[in-house]
Amino acid sequence: MKNRKLKYMIGAALLAGIVGLSNYSVAAGDNETASDSASDKNNEYIYCVGSVSKVYVTAAVMRLVDEGKVKLNDPVTEYIPDFKMADERYKDITVRMLMDHTSGIMGTSQVGSFLYDSTDTYHHDHLLDTLSKQRLKADPGKYAAYCNDGFDLLELIVENVSGMSYTDYVSKMVASPTGGSRTGSNLSFIRDKDLAPAYTSGNLLYDNESCMCIGAGGVYSTASDVAKFGTSFFNGIDSLLSDKSKAEMSKAWNGGSDEYEDCSSLGWDSVTLPKYEEKSVKVLGKGGDVLLNHAYLMVAPDEEISIAVLSTGGSSMYNGMLAEAIMDAALNTEGIEAQVPQYEPAGDVPSEYDDLAGYYTIQNALEGGAVISSISFPGHKYMHVENTSPVNTSVTDYVYVGDGEFAELAYEVEDIDAGAKIAGNPTIISFVKKDGGTYIAAKMKDQAPGLGTYDRSSYIGEKIEANPVSEESLAPWEAINGKNLMLSNDVFSSANYMYGIAAAYTCKEVPGYVFLITGQGTRLLKIEDGSHALAFQTMPSSSNRDLIDVTITGKGNETRLVSSSGFEYILEDSIPEFNGDLSDERINGSGASWFKIGSQVANGTVSIERSEDSEIYVYNKYGDVIYTTHIKDAATDVPMPKDGWIVFLNSQIT
Repeated sequence: MKNRKLKYMIGAALLAGIVGLSNYSVAAGDNETASDSASDKNNEYIYCVGSVSKVYVTAAVMRLVDEGKVKLNDPVTEYIPDFKMADERYKDITVRMLMDHTSGIMGTSQVGSFLYDSTDTYHHDHLLDTLSKQRLKADPGKYAAYCNDGFDLLELIVENVSGMSYTDYVSKMVASPTGGSRTGSNLSFIRDKDLAPAYTSGNLLYDNESCMCIGAGGVYSTASDVAKFGTSFFNGIDSLLSDKSKAEMSKAWNGGSDEYEDCSSLGWDSVTLPKYEEKSVKVLGKGGDVLLNHAYLMVAPDEEISIAVLSTGGSSMYNGMLAEAIMDAALNTEGIEAQVPQYEPAGDVPSEYDDLAGYYTIQNALEGGAVISSISFPGHKYMHVENTSPVNTSVTDYVYVGDGEFAELAYEVEDIDAGAKIAGNPTIISFVKKDGGTYIAAKMKDQAPGLGTYDRSSYIGEKIEANPVSEESLAPWEAINGKNLMLSNDVFSSANYMYGIAAAYTCKEVPGYVFLITGQGTRLLKIEDGSHALAFQTMPSSSNRDLIDVTITGKGNETRLVSSSGFEYILEDSIPEFNGDLSDERINGSGASWFKIGSQVANGTVSIERSEDSEIYVYNKYGDVIYTTHIKDAATDVPMPKDGWIVFLNSQIT
């Protein structure tokens, strides 16, 4: 194969980025001018590659494996002696389990993870302390569910074993051997002039985001550097890893034995795609998202194709679709798309499904997270699903199509005998009983017109029963039902204050549960007592990612909600009014000082001068941010929406 390096600009509203291809043999239209100059620091934007960073930290540890300094099946405690959890099973977690998401760790420690224009290392420095207070959600090795904290632990392993900072190790020992010259972390590129501008969908320019969970999502790089990194996984290239290590990374953790379980391997999201597998082409893929930066790396090791798509705006799913379209062109395999199955009704629902009627918790992204779904089979004619959450209610009907599968209908039906139309792109669900649970499995296709289709299969729900609790245990949860909860303990530069207002709602459909709505989505928790509500889901897939437990502490206006992910929230009842008096001593301290916007300043503005080590957010009555000092050249006249809130972070107001 001839070595060619091509560079494409993507000039669309959805994506504003650079695509880098490496080692691709082009039949015509060679772009010789885009060779090594593509890595010129004045020629490319630098992006946070998000969770593509997981392939980097995995490769970093595998390099140490090749050197005989780390063993995959050793316990994590062998390399991080201070690693402890509030669950004795932590001792069984191996290095391999961190890489393939099977550790059983709850998910993501949040405090200090996503910042604006900051190099605060709180997240790195306090990770072990946060994990020491957590339990595990599953036995180590039982199933794969996406877990960011596992990769931040890998970051610590690299540092402990190599004696280098992780940022230096990635730059010198991972990127450099593959020809990368502009790869590091936020610690390398803070305020670098080549950082991709951070525009929001409203065309506002923000401070650049700083992802400080570096192992899980904080590598910064250019598209050509990422594509060059991808070439290190080509067969026979040992610039970074041995072929043995690359082969180890490309094996699905479960051997692909269950199509609804995650097909993750060591670092990669997927190591096989059906449409390519049918053509005997192996393709590795990994996506990544932070607030405004998105990435996808796709590698065909045998064909020596590496594609990196980085963007501001959009999502890693869209980037993956674009990478797939480029891969199709590179493989010169027009028509490689798999045929879309056609479904027809197969008659009445078998009576054996009667026992499956009832309540389920379903992780539904379209509904904003967890919903409770009431499933019934009216007259055995079809399946009726009512989805309920505190923010949305919807109904979806399905028709039985045989082989244990139900196809989504285009609309709700009242009389199935009068005819019903199967949706043009239906979700197909089935019920699976395993390990003592009853789960809902789904096959889904996400389509972006003109860009492509993203196929996925996953366990998305499980059956639940009522959880009777005493009135005494329920009372503290009813006391905060529907009230706003204000994030109070993240570092002052945290981007998590973009979603700083949370809420809890007791569940009426199935007693004994509580919905928690935060910036990380909606979760359904099981009430244990008057102080504790716990994650209870056991879905063997990434529908079980980022689980949390919460604890109520204090009483009355002193009530706080504490999350196992590290966040703490104060109750809105404890928040004083703000009427423009900047001399209040509560504003002059450190931390988060929350205020309800008072009637004296409502619907007006207040001129505020602040110190450099402070930030301000203003929220309307719906909890949406309408002003923050993270907007470039933000006005000093701060809007005061009626019934809204303002928070001063680490403020020294003058």
